Amino acid sequence: VIPIINENDSVSVDEIKFGDNDTLASLVTTLIDADLLIILSDINGLYVDRDTPNKVVSMVESIGPRIEKLAMGSAPALGVGGMKAKLQAARTVTTSGIPMIIANGRSKDVLLRIFNGDRTGTLFLAAKDKMVARKRWIAYSAISRGEIKVDDGAREALVQRGKSLLASGIVEVKGNFKTGDIVKILNEQGREFARGVVNYSREELSKIKGLKTSQIKSRLGYKFYDEAVHRDNLVIV
Repeated sequence: VIPIINENDSVSVDEIKFGDNDTLASLVTTLIDADLLIILSDINGLYVDRDTPNKVVSMVESIGPRIEKLAMGSAPALGVGGMKAKLQAARTVTTSGIPMIIANGRSKDVLLRIFNGDRTGTLFLAAKDKMVARKRWIAYSAISRGEIKVDDGAREALVQRGKSLLASGIVEVKGNFKTGDIVKILNEQGREFARGVVNYSREELSKIKGLKTSQIKSRLGYKFYDEAVHRDNLVIV
């Protein structure tokens, strides 16, 4: 199964509203575990730079700062999402072990050429370390019910050392989430860098934020978990 998206219409699905079809395409692709996602746009692929639209990056092995910089400098597509949305779509599917191609939908026989193995557009290779299904759901498919802002020490522990999120590292909570909901995890500057399944409600975290694990029971009168978000239920995005 190979989803092919044409980006003319915005889409609304239940309570999730998509400003562009790139996002929807990436979510559908991961949910059905497709073999490949093809996004047909009005651009030829990921441009090397804005001034040379006929020259594209033929293959992207991994999405890092260099590729992000190219996407920010690329000429915008006529579709709603632009290259930034396409790059996020590529990140979603490639981390799920699925490759993606951006190609010009106005180019003659573009699909036939892709299926024949011709170099057309930009190919984003699947990541070598495929994200497991549950973490894909946490990162990309589930609806976030709130936000947790953490200090720099907590961010380093999550990103660099693979630790769980403890109440001591939390500086602010927002939203109306309950135990078991998905929440965004933000750094001190307010930028999202992780998502996870929270072990305490917003009201509970508001009371215990900044406290050591040993202090949780005395503040709440109980302690179900040591962690605000356990590492097994957390994804760095």
